[in-house]
Amino acid sequence: MRRVLIIAILIVAVGSGGVAGVLIYRILKTRSIADVVPVPKPATTFPLVVAAVRLPYGTVLQAENVKIIEWASPTRPEGSFSDPKAVIGRAIIDGVVPEEPIIEARLAPKDAGGGLASVIPVGKRAVSVRVNEIIGVAGFVLPRTRVDVLVSVNTGGEKGRSSSRMILQNVEVLAAGQKIEQDEQGKPETVNVITLLVTPQEAEKLTLASNEGDLQLALRNSLDLDPVNTSGANLSAMVHDGKGPAGPPRSKPALPEASKVEVIRGNQRSTESF
Repeated sequence: MRRVLIIAILIVAVGSGGVAGVLIYRILKTRSIADVVPVPKPATTFPLVVAAVRLPYGTVLQAENVKIIEWASPTRPEGSFSDPKAVIGRAIIDGVVPEEPIIEARLAPKDAGGGLASVIPVGKRAVSVRVNEIIGVAGFVLPRTRVDVLVSVNTGGEKGRSSSRMILQNVEVLAAGQKIEQDEQGKPETVNVITLLVTPQEAEKLTLASNEGDLQLALRNSLDLDPVNTSGANLSAMVHDGKGPAGPPRSKPALPEASKVEVIRGNQRSTESF
């Protein structure tokens, strides 16, 4: 009797499972795939002004330099534009690559013009100094690199009086020769003039040093921005390590021999020395 009851329960359970499976199959079959798999909502898009070509440092934007794309993002880049008219005529103060958004931080102020003048920040000055291949670090001093400026002078007209001192540190190079941007390969060039971005006070130092001494540029790592304290270098101290005289001892000049004159006063004679 007990065995019959167990068999009956099993039959009922299997039958119920089969009926439930058939019902679920029919329900799913009648529903469309769209009802089962939700369709993702389209992402938010908005018009964005981007660079159509590579835009070097100092470029004045024209209509052909920019274009509008549909930017798919939940947020708009800070300082971006949706109308090209808002950027036409303004100069680029930091290089932009194709498809990169044009933002306010990369543009010179309105009506600032183009070229080198447009990239000079308020309160700064551009000062050019004449260099040769050695002073210009063999042509590796390029726009946007940073340099220290050293000057060598001879204060006493004697070789032992020569000295050298670092007068400016971490100065940005605005232009090399007539160029204000590196070429696409970033190859170094030998130029005759380097234009530096300095404060008015630094411009005074640089002008005086270039007129009274010999300049030398020291190329810095672009990540090394910390100032350093130096005491300068003196030729005599450097050669003798501060332990001896700058040169052989000098003998005192010999006094000229006195001139003697015999003086006769009446019947008296005397000799006077001068």
